[in-house]
Amino acid sequence: MIVALALTLAAFQGAPASAPGPTSQGAPTQASLGGLSVTPFTPSMQANLVAARMVNIRLNLPTQTWQEEFILAIPSTVVWPAPVLTLFHGYGEEPADVVLNSPLVGEAMGRGCIVFIPLGAHKYNYGIDYAQRNVELAFEFLSARLPIDLDRIYAAGFSMGGGAAASFAARHMDPHGIRIAGVVNHTGTNSLRATYQQSNDAGLFSSPLMFGASPSQDPFAYQRSSTIDLDALNGQLVPAGEMASNLAHVPTRHWNADLDPNPYIVEQTEELHARLLFHGADTAQHTVQSNQHSWATLDAVAVMDWLGQQQAQVPVPGEVVRTVADRDGRWNQLEVLQQRQGEFTPIVWSSQPANNMLYLIEMANVQTVGAHLDDLALDAAARVRVVLQVTDTSTPDVVLLGFPHAPTDVLRRGVSTSAWTHDAQSGTVILHETAGAGWSDWTVVP
Repeated sequence: MIVALALTLAAFQGAPASAPGPTSQGAPTQASLGGLSVTPFTPSMQANLVAARMVNIRLNLPTQTWQEEFILAIPSTVVWPAPVLTLFHGYGEEPADVVLNSPLVGEAMGRGCIVFIPLGAHKYNYGIDYAQRNVELAFEFLSARLPIDLDRIYAAGFSMGGGAAASFAARHMDPHGIRIAGVVNHTGTNSLRATYQQSNDAGLFSSPLMFGASPSQDPFAYQRSSTIDLDALNGQLVPAGEMASNLAHVPTRHWNADLDPNPYIVEQTEELHARLLFHGADTAQHTVQSNQHSWATLDAVAVMDWLGQQQAQVPVPGEVVRTVADRDGRWNQLEVLQQRQGEFTPIVWSSQPANNMLYLIEMANVQTVGAHLDDLALDAAARVRVVLQVTDTSTPDVVLLGFPHAPTDVLRRGVSTSAWTHDAQSGTVILHETAGAGWSDWTVVP
């Protein structure tokens, strides 16, 4: 379906210029962060969402500390379901600044792509988890009102927003929800530990309105909002605290200026690119000749040419996948419930249809991990073998969907066991692992 829309730019008249980079000192106040505390009002422009080419929408989010606002830019001609380019703003910017400063807005709209520019709670959010939750809720608002193409949602960000874009992609892996098909990281703050150490902005990070602690005091809070964990004081990467492996199936392009005045951010861009190469991801780096730290150094035509070729991906049978979950949820084909909140749950997994096997190894902090046999290309009519490795004291249940009938037997380490249940209504078989199991081998006999 093709829809023509009217044009209005009134929402962007008099928009302020963007800040060039981190400069804040001391503990910020809520007002100085530039966000809005929750007040009870109806989302503006909701009823007339598709009546204008660009609209500014402000959402009341009762479950959040900060209400959310975002700009939605809709091309004059749209083919539905439409692709969406999500732009993550830089330090000190608001969505209107991105419209004025980023060449991607006009280029994307000219190609029939909706442009979605969230605030993410406030102007200095660094992709913190509550800011990402605000973006999630804004996406829900958007997707409930416009037919967007869930396989063609793209993310691009500049500076602070580059790190936020990559982090958002690494933390949103649900094939049935909002997930990112391609990321453009323009000189992003991809390691918040290193940014804390090098940006002279410790007061902002340590504020109770942000992380409320330093990276050494609360490493998980910083790591979950980063894609790599770089300790700039000793120049060491900390692989155990990174989410970059989740981007192995999200093509990523990195941009930076060769003489950028913030060399520590260029270093983070280069380090993320290197880690993605290590994880076998589709990644490439582009360096332009410039001494500016600016949206303008991004080649919008080249970026949109590349993004337009991307479709959301999931791991295919036979691949070995390293997933790091920071909370309960759907991570590609796996549904994960954590044993303990506030910690990572790593899982290395692979489905092997030729042998009708599922590997779930190097697991920690798992309460439940589940998958549908159809998603794994496994067959309930034959023996299904599950190989587990638990590296801590957690006692995971493995939930396998796709068993309309109860198995005739279940073996654990080659011995018949009663440590399983079957639910005919949901078609699930649940394998109940024991504490401190280490390696274990289960077989479900049809």
